Amino acid sequence: MSESSSRQMPPHLSLASGLLMGGADAVPGISGGTIALIIGIYDRFIHALSTVVKAPILLGSADGRRDIARALWLLVPLGIGLVAAYYLVTKLLVGPAEDPGILLRSSTAPICYGFFFGLVLVSLREPWRRISTPTAGHIALALIGCAGAALFVGLPYRQAEPALWMLALGGAGAIAVMLLPGVSGSLLLVILGHYATVAGAIHDRNLDVIAVFALGLVGGVVTFVPFLRFLLHKYHDLTMAALTGLMAGSLRALWPYKSNYSPKAGPMDNMGIGDDLVFVILAAVAGGCVVWLLARFERRILSLDEPDRVLDPAAAGADQRI
Repeated sequence: MSESSSRQMPPHLSLASGLLMGGADAVPGISGGTIALIIGIYDRFIHALSTVVKAPILLGSADGRRDIARALWLLVPLGIGLVAAYYLVTKLLVGPAEDPGILLRSSTAPICYGFFFGLVLVSLREPWRRISTPTAGHIALALIGCAGAALFVGLPYRQAEPALWMLALGGAGAIAVMLLPGVSGSLLLVILGHYATVAGAIHDRNLDVIAVFALGLVGGVVTFVPFLRFLLHKYHDLTMAALTGLMAGSLRALWPYKSNYSPKAGPMDNMGIGDDLVFVILAAVAGGCVVWLLARFERRILSLDEPDRVLDPAAAGADQRI
C-alpha cells in the first residue's frame, strides 16, 4: 500500500508525536529522529516534509494540492507539539542561568543521562529490524556510522558567543542532523556554541535570534530533506543500517558520568562510574521501558494501515546490497 492510499494520522496522535520528538530534541545527545523511528512515523514524517518542500511544483495540480494538504495535516499538529515540548523541556532541563535545570546539576544530571542512555540503547533494534535481510555489508555500514557518530560527539565545544549570522548556519546544520536518528541537533548546537544562545532566546523571546535561527532551519529542510527522501526510497535497508550505527555512536554523548554538565563550563568529558550508580541504572531501565511503551504507540499508528516503511525494497527491487 502506498503512502497516498493510507489513512491519515489523527491530529491528536500527530500532536503526541510532536511532543515526544520535541522533548527529545531539547536534550543534547538524543534526536527527535530517533523518537520518530521508534514510534513508527519516521518515513511518514520525511515524506510529509518532502511534499512541503516540493509545494511550488505540486500546487499546479489537484493531486499535488491534495498531497500538500495531507502533509500539513500531519506536520501542523506535530510542529505545535514539537515546539511546545522543546520550550517546556529546555526550561526544565536547562533553565535560566540563575537557576540551572536538572540536566545541568551534578546531583541530578547523571540520572537524566542514564535515562536517555537506556532509551537509546534499547531502541537500537528499531532501525535494524526494518532491514529485510541483514548482510555483512549492512553490519559494516552500521560500524562506520557508529564510528562517525562517536567521533562527532567527541568534537571540542566552542564556548565563544556566536555572531548573529552564524546562527543561520547552526540552524541549517541542526535541522539536518536532527532528521537523522541518533544524531542530535542540540548536540551540534552545543559543539558550535549556539545551544545556550538559542535556548535563551526562546525563553527570553529574542525575536532577532529566533528569526535568524528559523531561517537556517528552513534552509536546512529545503536542502537536506529531498536527499534523505531519496535515500529512504532507493537505499532503504542501507539507510537503516547506517542509522543504527549513528544511534549506537551517539551513546558516547549520553554516558551519565561527565567532568561537568554545563557546556559553558568547558568540555563535558566522560568519566568513570561515580555516585548514585543504583539510581542511574534504574533510570536506564526506565528509559528502556519507555521504548516498550513507545512501541505500543507505534502499533496504534500502524493500525492506520500505514506501512512501516516508505517503500518495500524487496517488493520494488530497489534495495541495494554491498
